[in-house]
Amino acid sequence: MVTHRTVIKENMQDYLNLALQGKNEWWRYVLAVLLILFLWQIIGAIPSAALILWEMINHGLQAGVSANVLLGMDTTVGFLAIMLASVFLLLGIFLAIRFVHQRSFRTLITPNRAIAWGRLFKGFGVWFGLVALMSVVEARLFPGRYIWSLDLKRFIPFVFLALILIPIQTSAEELFFRGYILQGIGLRSHKIWLLSAISGVLFGLPHLLNPEAAVNYALLGLYYFAFGFALAYLTLRDGQLELALGAHAANNLFTVLFANTTVSALPSPSLFTISVLDAVYSVPAALIGMVIFVGLFTGPLKQREDSAD
Repeated sequence: MVTHRTVIKENMQDYLNLALQGKNEWWRYVLAVLLILFLWQIIGAIPSAALILWEMINHGLQAGVSANVLLGMDTTVGFLAIMLASVFLLLGIFLAIRFVHQRSFRTLITPNRAIAWGRLFKGFGVWFGLVALMSVVEARLFPGRYIWSLDLKRFIPFVFLALILIPIQTSAEELFFRGYILQGIGLRSHKIWLLSAISGVLFGLPHLLNPEAAVNYALLGLYYFAFGFALAYLTLRDGQLELALGAHAANNLFTVLFANTTVSALPSPSLFTISVLDAVYSVPAALIGMVIFVGLFTGPLKQREDSAD
């Protein structure tokens, strides 16, 4: 008799065992990670560094950086510079997988022959709806916190830019943290709670450098950890990465297009500007949203998909 627990275990093993394809000597992981970090954090940082230098030359040494946006510079320009780092992250992952490990790039996403695009869009739609609901509730609880800031001349071209670059940014992070790193650690352990916790920590640590984290390091650190943990846990149970890819893209697209904060790591001319980043509200609300998201895709939505099959 095939139990639900057996199916979960098989899904997780199928996903983690994708790392067995290609070449997996320890030195390849060292070389690959160094390559990825070099392209992401060094080469990818050049556009932002160049803009900072340009700003300092033109506005003097008093010019600085506030919430990752150069003072006096259009937010779209700052956004583009920041997003270019993710392009190099994605390039680094591709080069590492194809030439260092010599395996298919698709194996970072699924053991199946094709990517389940419908599942990706389900993850996107459900998380987008949950984040939108959290924002509506916050706006009703705290009148005046959401300020209408639409500037059509800046917003319309930015939408097209965001729809291209945000999926690249979020997909690159998912492929690295929930794909490459998670599968690599999975060569040593198949314990779902341990792997999810490690993924949450590794995802959370670099995000603590975001300007938002300074508002409340404890609560925002918990948020980043929980988001990484939830997506890793769901990925392992599901045996594929599509839900995480969709949810992460939905999260960041909602932020940059609909409701961004004044201290965001992703500057944007959004529809609304949130005047106060209230971690005491937003983090517990997000944690509840994550529980609902995981619960839906391991409960009602999963059962509906199984019955459809």
